[in-house]
Amino acid sequence: MEYRQLLTEVIGRVGVITLNNQPRNAFSKRMIAEMLDILDRWENDNAVRTVYVKSRGEDFSVGADAEDIRRSLAGEPEEIPESFSVLGGRLVERIDTYPKSTIVAARGRCIGGSTAVFNSFDIRIVSDTFRIHDGDIYYGTIGSWGMSSLRLPIWIGRNKIMDYMFLNDDFTGLQAYELGIASRCVPDAELDEQAWKYAQKMSTAAPLAVRYFKECVRTAATPELAKAREFELKAAEIVFATEDSRNGLAAVIRGEQAEFKGK
Repeated sequence: MEYRQLLTEVIGRVGVITLNNQPRNAFSKRMIAEMLDILDRWENDNAVRTVYVKSRGEDFSVGADAEDIRRSLAGEPEEIPESFSVLGGRLVERIDTYPKSTIVAARGRCIGGSTAVFNSFDIRIVSDTFRIHDGDIYYGTIGSWGMSSLRLPIWIGRNKIMDYMFLNDDFTGLQAYELGIASRCVPDAELDEQAWKYAQKMSTAAPLAVRYFKECVRTAATPELAKAREFELKAAEIVFATEDSRNGLAAVIRGEQAEFKGK
């Protein structure tokens, strides 16, 4: 696959992915497909021990691509016909269950669907410019990528996930760290250096030990994940079919807040 929205390279034992869908690194269906493709390639490359994701520009990502959402709502032909729910859920699952260690470095805004991708990495390093905002319920939707309504409640706890979603603040890097969402919060000028240091360290771990350690943690933390995922997708399908959801997503494209009617 040709990578049009990602930059990729292998440095030592680290596979580096740079989000490059300018100007705001929106997670388009194309970007998701490209990320899935490179992850597949590097899984079978013994030279790559750790995957490190960062972004080009001021923002990590502003979330799902508005033009893709518009085409989907309008029923127009799309380059990649699969829904955002399917593609996004596949990417989150792929990163969470990846047999190699993963790390992400993020600065600036991290909004909507990009928050699910960000949270799926083993280690998450943010700068003091970082702002995370996951407002699904204020867009007329609920999580369908297997994160905010599935994994995060288990990983950070009931009260913190309620704060995260209902307060709907632009949580800073430090607040994200306090919520248990970020692994480290560092000054922006040090982000790249610090994240790269951790990526290099992670790439020295024993590959088979990493793989089975991650499987053990998943088994302990989310033994009922498949059942919970089935319910999440069913709930998302019900919500997505509502008038509120259609109006909410259309309002997101316009940069507005929808007035919900409860139907």
